[in-house]
Amino acid sequence: MNNNNLQDLFENLKGGTVLAFYRSGLIGSIIPFFTREKKGEQVPHHVATAYQVKKEDSATMSVCSFKLSEQGFHGGKYRNVEIIKYDGIYYTTDEYFLKQDFIKMGFTDLTPEQESLGIQDAISQIGKKYGYSRFILTAEIFEKILPKSFQRKIFAKLNKKQGERLCSSHVVFNLNSTGKYNIPTDQAYSPNEVMKLKNVFTNV
Repeated sequence: MNNNNLQDLFENLKGGTVLAFYRSGLIGSIIPFFTREKKGEQVPHHVATAYQVKKEDSATMSVCSFKLSEQGFHGGKYRNVEIIKYDGIYYTTDEYFLKQDFIKMGFTDLTPEQESLGIQDAISQIGKKYGYSRFILTAEIFEKILPKSFQRKIFAKLNKKQGERLCSSHVVFNLNSTGKYNIPTDQAYSPNEVMKLKNVFTNV
């Protein structure tokens, strides 16, 4: 990540902001490979939501800290991340952030009450298993074979209990839990599609 990207996050991050992670190489191409992205399109491989954003200043540095709610291959997490400003330089010690080419933000403009509901859902997902069955069903080959109506029935059934989420479905369920949105859950969303949801992000 470059200094400008970290500065943008430091200065503009708010509670309920959805982050999209872009990374080149094999790791960054695994998720897009299983989804219906256009060839050559640079797309995010992961999405998560930032909550409890705090900024603190001292005589020598400033710190923007937040909790990142995410679902990954190793299970649901609600973990602390810090971006530090020192002598005009922005940096982080978070290993996952450091591996990214860049990170984009999607602003949801949640009220404090809505953010509180999102946080409750985020905490409830700590340690929950990753939805491997849903991940496999998002493969483009299944979309070509299975009728759209049948696909919706499958995902509606799988998602009924909102368990075993993907990173993208976690964001969808989490946003719905705030009471501000009612995003359909009878389909699969790629990280790229999450960032393009209409009537959700104020900067899209």
